Amino acid sequence: MPLIRSLLVFALALPLAACAQRDVPRNMSPTQTNEQGCTRKRSIGPQDAYAVPVPLKQACVGPYLLELPQNYYYNQMGPEHDGSFGLALEYPRLLPFKPGERINPSVDVAVRTVTVDYAYIDRIDVRQVLRNAYTPRSYAPDDPAASLEGRIQGEPVHGLVPYFIDIQKIRNYQRARGIRETASVMKSDSHYDWYVSHDASGEIDQLIECTPREIIESGVEYRDGKMVKKKVYGFAECKQKFVIEELNTVVNVNYPREGLPNWRKMEARARALLIDNIRRKEGK
Repeated sequence: MPLIRSLLVFALALPLAACAQRDVPRNMSPTQTNEQGCTRKRSIGPQDAYAVPVPLKQACVGPYLLELPQNYYYNQMGPEHDGSFGLALEYPRLLPFKPGERINPSVDVAVRTVTVDYAYIDRIDVRQVLRNAYTPRSYAPDDPAASLEGRIQGEPVHGLVPYFIDIQKIRNYQRARGIRETASVMKSDSHYDWYVSHDASGEIDQLIECTPREIIESGVEYRDGKMVKKKVYGFAECKQKFVIEELNTVVNVNYPREGLPNWRKMEARARALLIDNIRRKEGK
């Protein structure tokens, strides 16, 4: 369910992060080149997430070589062996956690983590990826949860147009498909409200999915200026998707639902982390 998915992911990840150092397989090449010709330097040997000064680590997003201090990375040690990576920032500062702070992260650290993922698109129009996110699938064209038309349009808020789930319409649709009343898809917390913004041409350029408004409890509170987990089940989140057209890249940012009013700041930060940290080739 959207309300608890993030906590489950973090809980499952805890055993995998039991050690601050990551061993690298023997005889690994010191570099790795992807399909788009980007070559990054690998980190050979044990990696220390607590290292200070914080070492720079390289990652590839399509043909673009990215270089960031290792504590920006989700695991705080750089890309995985296969080159995949995500970034993690602390809400609401949108700065990296202290070196090693996300090794065996507490639930409090988990709820204030903002994740950023980049996906390079080179086979279709990058904008089409965003369009697909709010277009019903051909095998379920009438699914009211999968389109703007099947939702309840609300008044603009935070510069966004909301499209709330119509849970009664969803239930009627699922009943007609023979889904039982006790199925999770019949419950509000199995779905997301949508918030969209439009570009100058009127096309959607941001799609933000958030835990539904019916779920009033945020699941978080502030203590000593830090967001922490309340003693309730789950917490509310948002997932923001947009594209960086000039780099053919789709960006996904996950954060606590309390961050929705700051969606522009989320976009600007995620965009800058990629664009400003691309390592330029000599002479360019």
